[in-house]
Amino acid sequence: MTRFNKYFYGNKISDYGLENGRVDYRTFAKAFDAVLNNDIMNKTYDIGYWEQESGYIDNSDEIEELQERIEELEVKNEDEPNAAIDDQIEELQERIEELENEQDEMPEVFQWYIIDDNGARICEEFNEIVYYNETLDMYLWGVTHWGTSWDYVLTDIECEKTEQA
Repeated sequence: MTRFNKYFYGNKISDYGLENGRVDYRTFAKAFDAVLNNDIMNKTYDIGYWEQESGYIDNSDEIEELQERIEELEVKNEDEPNAAIDDQIEELQERIEELENEQDEMPEVFQWYIIDDNGARICEEFNEIVYYNETLDMYLWGVTHWGTSWDYVLTDIECEKTEQA
């Protein structure tokens, strides 16, 4: 993923974000226009279909790596049966199951924002939850946190970490 210095799309990343090496949501949201409208999904269900464009959890690469590691351990275990290897295989299988379950769970959206095409592009680039309604020609950004000031909520977007002064 792209690493940013002290700015994200021309907006200075908060001190908290820089201290933790991640772009904060306030800076992220400044990169595009967003209008809060928490009722829009409910009030427009009968006007077209809201299709999710991004925001999926994809653990497939990590799952594939774990499966390859299991195969390596199984080959090793065939040559020299070992209870410790059996335990490692079991732990890896449990981790795969956790990752698969995580992919199936959709995070709860607490706030909906109307965004333009540019906002949708930026949100999709960083796998934020975005819905599109073709009939309304409108995008919605689904925010999955509530109650904490956005300059203290971090995204998964890495930035250059700085030390506290």
